[in-house]
Amino acid sequence: MNRFAFISLLVVAPLMASPLTWETLVKSADEDLRYQASQKRANIASSRNTKLWEKLELRYKLDGFSFASHDFELRLTPKPFGEGSADRAHYEAQMAYANAQLAEDRGILLYDRYERGIHYLMRQRIQRLNQELYQVNSDRIEVLHMKAGSASFNPQDLMSALEKEASIRAALISDSNSLQNSERKLRVWIPDFEGVELDSSWLPSMEEIESQLSGGIEVTDDYPQLAMAKGKMDSEKARAKQDVASRQDYISHIGIGYSMKIESLMKKYKDLDYKDVVAGVYSDYYDEYMEKGGCSEYDTNPLGEQVCVSYNEKYLLTKLVDDNDSRRTRDKFFATLAIKLPFFDSNKDNDLRNQVADLDAEGDYMAKLRDVNVKVNRLVEQINGYLAQWKVQKDFVDKVKEGNIFEQFAKDAGSDPLLLLRARESAIESELNAAKLETTIYDLYLELLQYAGKLSKEGVQNHLVGGLK
Repeated sequence: MNRFAFISLLVVAPLMASPLTWETLVKSADEDLRYQASQKRANIASSRNTKLWEKLELRYKLDGFSFASHDFELRLTPKPFGEGSADRAHYEAQMAYANAQLAEDRGILLYDRYERGIHYLMRQRIQRLNQELYQVNSDRIEVLHMKAGSASFNPQDLMSALEKEASIRAALISDSNSLQNSERKLRVWIPDFEGVELDSSWLPSMEEIESQLSGGIEVTDDYPQLAMAKGKMDSEKARAKQDVASRQDYISHIGIGYSMKIESLMKKYKDLDYKDVVAGVYSDYYDEYMEKGGCSEYDTNPLGEQVCVSYNEKYLLTKLVDDNDSRRTRDKFFATLAIKLPFFDSNKDNDLRNQVADLDAEGDYMAKLRDVNVKVNRLVEQINGYLAQWKVQKDFVDKVKEGNIFEQFAKDAGSDPLLLLRARESAIESELNAAKLETTIYDLYLELLQYAGKLSKEGVQNHLVGGLK
C-alpha cells in the first residue's frame, strides 16, 4: 500500500467508525429522499406567477392572395371579474396544503427514527433486567440442588425454576434478535456507524409526560392532518370561486391592430371613361378605349384619314390598374372590442354543482377533524391508564431499592436464601414490568407528538423533550 492510500485510509476510517447518536439520527431525516421530494413539491406550490390577463395573442389576417393587404392585431383577453381574488385564495390554499404535506412527511420520517431509537434503548434495558432475572433464577436452582435430599426440599420448586430458566432464556434470545433487527433498521438511514450511543437522557421522564397531559390536549388546525384537510377544503372552495369567476368574462377581448398595404402589389379594377384616357395616368388605354367603341361619330380629314369627331362619354373601359394607399397614418390603425351578453346565459347547474362541491369539502374536513379528535383523546386516555399502572410498579421498585422490603424479608427469612432470592426476583420483575410499560407509553406519546405536528418542527434538537409545548 502506498503512503497516499494509507493516509486516505486513516482519514476515512474515523468517519466510518463514528458511533450513532441521537443528533445524527435526527439529522438523517433531512437527508431522506422522501423529505427532499416533499420539499421540492412545497417549493413548486409556493411559486406563483401574477396573472395580469387571461390571454394575449397576436393575430394576422391576409386580405386577398395578392399579398398586398395585411392586418396585424394584438388581442388581449382580460381576466374575468373576481378571478384575481379567487386565484389568490386558491394559491394560498394550495400552499397551505403543500406545507402541511411537508410537515406530515417530516413527522413520519422522524417518527420512524425516534421509534426505532426508543425501541433500541428500551430493549437494551429489558435485556439487562432479563439477564438479572436469569441470574437470580440460576442462583435459586443452585440453592435447590444444594437442598436436594433435605426435609425442606420440594422437587416441584426445582421443576418450576428449570421451566422459568427456559422461559427467560427464550426472552433473552428475543431481546438479542430485536436489538439486531433494530440496528439493521438504523443502518438503512445511516449505513456507516460503529456502535450505537443513544443516550437515555434524551427521553422525557414519565412525570414530564404526565405533566404535559395534565391540562388536556386541544386539537387545532395546526395538526398536519387537519391542516391538509383544511387546505384541501379551502382549495375546493377556491376552485369553485374560480369557476364562478371564469363565467364573469363580460369583456371577451380588447384589440388594437394595424392595416398595412404594399403599394407595389396593389391592383384594382377601374372603369375608365373618355376623360381618363385622353390624358394623364391612363392615356395608354386610349387606343383600346377608341377601338372598343369610345367614338360615336367619324369623319374624313383633308388627308383622307378617318378621325373621330364625336365621343361617347358614357362608354366605360374596365381595366386592372395600379392602386395606391391614400389613407392617413392614423387611419391605418383599428381597434376591436367584444362584450359578452350574460342575460341569455344560464349557469344555475354550475352554481348547484359548486355548492355541492363546497359541502363535500366541508364534510371531508369535519370527518377528518372528528377522526383526529377521537384518536388523540384515545391516545391520551391510554397513556394516562398506563401511567397509573407504571406508578404502582415504580412504587414497589422504589421500596425495594430503599431496602425496607429486603429488611423485612431478612427478618422473616432468617437463614433461608430462597426467600431472599424471591424478594430480589419480585423487585426485578416489577422493574421489568415498569420498563415494558414505559416502552408502551413512549410509543403512544410519540404517536401523539406526530398527530400534534411537534415532530415536524425544524430547528428542534430533541422533539421528545420539547413535547407538546
